Amino acid sequence: MARMIPSLISPEVKSNAERKIFEWFKNDPDTDGWIVLHSLGIANHRTLLYGELDFIVIAPKYGVFALEVKGGRVKRKDGNWYFIDKYGNETKKRRGPFEQANEGVFSLFDIVKSKCERSSNLPNLLFTTGIMFPDIIFKVDDVDGEQWQIFDQNDGQNVSAFIKRLAKNSKRKWEEKYGKLPPEKLPDNRTVREFANLLRGDFDKAVALSTQINFAEEALISFTNEQMRCLDQLEDNSRCLIQGPAGTGKTLLAIEEVKRSIVKGEKVAFFCYNSLLGNWLKKYFEKMPAELQPSYVGTFHSFMYQIANKADIPVNLMADSNKYFFKEEMPLIALEALEKTSIIFDRIIIDEVQDLLNQDYLAVWDEILKNGISRGKWSMFGDFTRQAIFEESNDGNRMNDLLEGMTSFVKYKLKINCRNTKPIGEEIKFVTGFESSEYLWTKVEGPPVNYYTFKEENDEKIILEGIIEELLKGNISSEKITILSPRKKDASVVSLISKYKIVDYKPDIQNNITFSTIQAFKGLENSVIIIVDIDSYVYEKLMYVGLSRARGALLILETKSAGNERRKLMMKVISNG
Repeated sequence: MARMIPSLISPEVKSNAERKIFEWFKNDPDTDGWIVLHSLGIANHRTLLYGELDFIVIAPKYGVFALEVKGGRVKRKDGNWYFIDKYGNETKKRRGPFEQANEGVFSLFDIVKSKCERSSNLPNLLFTTGIMFPDIIFKVDDVDGEQWQIFDQNDGQNVSAFIKRLAKNSKRKWEEKYGKLPPEKLPDNRTVREFANLLRGDFDKAVALSTQINFAEEALISFTNEQMRCLDQLEDNSRCLIQGPAGTGKTLLAIEEVKRSIVKGEKVAFFCYNSLLGNWLKKYFEKMPAELQPSYVGTFHSFMYQIANKADIPVNLMADSNKYFFKEEMPLIALEALEKTSIIFDRIIIDEVQDLLNQDYLAVWDEILKNGISRGKWSMFGDFTRQAIFEESNDGNRMNDLLEGMTSFVKYKLKINCRNTKPIGEEIKFVTGFESSEYLWTKVEGPPVNYYTFKEENDEKIILEGIIEELLKGNISSEKITILSPRKKDASVVSLISKYKIVDYKPDIQNNITFSTIQAFKGLENSVIIIVDIDSYVYEKLMYVGLSRARGALLILETKSAGNERRKLMMKVISNG
């Protein structure tokens, strides 16, 4: 595959056509050894390099190619060119794309000559121009250029074939005029690198980490086609079970289902397991107009506690707030309370159902739902692969047995990760071993995952302070940074940090770095996640939850032994293919 310079296309590039072609070059398996320079690929606003060239391709055995890209519709009238985007906006230009490309490539080689020594062969390499119209079929009908110089919809995504076509015909034209082409006119691998290095400083401006994160998050933010199909299923069926691994958008879809149900006039309860997620959901809906707020939103445990209070049944949380109490005693108290105070919802929507689904909770849901679990309206969202860290006995088979024993329902699997960037997805696979042909990881690029090894706690403290300093210097706002640990705060390295203010995570915290245990942060996410206090990767489900919380950047602080353990896990995954 081609080496792209820069490796990441800038958020400043608004042309969808250029974005598509950038990805096509990057992923084409027949471009191995090629270097592709993208002239608008730097993070800050700059004037166009070398006239108006969009891409420069340097390919061993083929030559140098200057490419002009035109998206949308194109027409020419009375000597003027008109370019129409997808919104119908029209831009008029006197010079056509062939003229622009030719001027650009001659400008490029003037620069090459000025930078080279006289003995260099770089200015003498075979070069030609090409015009790319990825959105239309374009027929050349004038003397500006020839049809073989055109890439259009007929070419699909096969950019390597286009470059080879340019190379074949440019060589033919050169030989028709000058005779047999000397071998030195075609670059070898070393010459390709020299040519690119000569121009690299003009193109390869480092993209700031904050820019990479912002771009990755922009690319991940919209609903996927898969999620839209899931919403259609929710619309058409009264009872739905939606399963998917971390990052497939379950909470986002659950929120959208809540809104759509309320708009229909339904009384909705929205339950989850995690208290931090419950608080976040409450804050989210508090910002919504009153007509879009559910009748209840928050954790199911808080709901049971509230209805017990409403029925004047005393509950001593200080004495009884343990796992056994909430799992087995609290549902009985809730059922007793419901005998005294009837609460009925038209629809219940449950996120994190893998941590909630058991026979006792089902009994409460059956009581509060109009027409019960068997005939009522409900949607349940969960991950029974790696996130059932509180209800360990829950798996997909047991869940199906429980629900199918009561009613019929539609099942839908989400398969596309749309939270984590490609490097984070790769790291999740290596560290946790989670891989399935059923699931697809996003192809959105982002910063690499970084590991930092420490010998003792004070070393970890110094490393963590250095990371925070670099992030803040890189214009990443503090509220976009969350530190996660398998330990509570007072037992974590975070307790040693005095240089920076680090507060416990709460929804809507601004101007502060936040901290949470990995367990408590399940269902939540942030732009930058720093995972600390890692002395082993043996708890793969916990690590799966922690690693998958990062949208943009992921940094991990580990002991030396944990690092060795991780590398063995990676080699195991690689050796298994």
